[in-house]
Amino acid sequence: MAPRLLAEPASVARRMNGADALRIAALCGVSGVSAHELAGGYSNESWRVTRADGTSVVVRKYGRLHVTRRAVFFEHAVMRHAAARLPQVHAPLSAPDGDSILLEDGAFVAVLPYVEGTTGERSAAAATAETLARFHRAMVDFHPAQPCSTRTVGVLAWLRDRLLRFAAEPSLARRLPWDETILAVSGALTRFVPYAARLPLSTVHGDPHPDNVVVEQGRVVALLDFDFAHETERAYDVATAADAYARAGEDVPLDTTRAETFALAYHAAAPLGAEESRFLPELMIRRNAMLLWYVIARHGQRAPGDIGNAERYARRVAELDRWSRERRPPAD
Repeated sequence: MAPRLLAEPASVARRMNGADALRIAALCGVSGVSAHELAGGYSNESWRVTRADGTSVVVRKYGRLHVTRRAVFFEHAVMRHAAARLPQVHAPLSAPDGDSILLEDGAFVAVLPYVEGTTGERSAAAATAETLARFHRAMVDFHPAQPCSTRTVGVLAWLRDRLLRFAAEPSLARRLPWDETILAVSGALTRFVPYAARLPLSTVHGDPHPDNVVVEQGRVVALLDFDFAHETERAYDVATAADAYARAGEDVPLDTTRAETFALAYHAAAPLGAEESRFLPELMIRRNAMLLWYVIARHGQRAPGDIGNAERYARRVAELDRWSRERRPPAD
């Protein structure tokens, strides 16, 4: 997950309805007969539009994140590139003019294929690891003119600065264990810096969580939601997915054996270097510290001092810091 630019378009108050979804789908040549809103989607609104033959598409409205057109363009470019090489990725549909980014009431909108199956299946860890490896291989020759890129060293330094600012805010100072959290992020940065240049880069999914993986009869049939796709260390995606699949629930401690097993399943499909394996905990710290910042920043926009469920991510950061210090690094 990389920091997002908050820019155009302007904030959108009106939510999309079924009629809007049907009309937008029609712009991409989809004649829908019904539409209903899909659950979830903190940042986006999503509606399933069904054709007369029973097939469906998803109409997604990006209004709440206020992302730039460039960010959505990059996301769609990643999806199109991967879809040409990997059946688990499905490219967005386009309007007659060839554009897959539409505008609706000041918000960006897209029409995406709907894939039948279930999400949230943590039992599909091995299949997801193999699919993630294939996705990274598919992106090897992806060279966008305007890349969306970041590096873990910069992100950890940026996060340390932002968390120090939060700790100095009177309304936030007593809400979380800031000293422990900031020391954990600083420690991850210190450990990572000498080896940073040794980790290979890739365009990553950015949010390979079970909720973004569609499974059918034990097989992964779709990777969804490329909102946070960007170029960074390949192992960041592996760490993020391992962290998600090695927890029985969002507030459950990490099962380190399951996390290592996920990494080994990925390694079997796309071998990880020694440094990539070594720094999985530090990359997990990056992920959870970013979520901590994201939750506080988003909730604080609505109500100053509101930290939402940021305590969850502070606990994880401390947990992962302890694991990093206790873990025996993989042999070269």
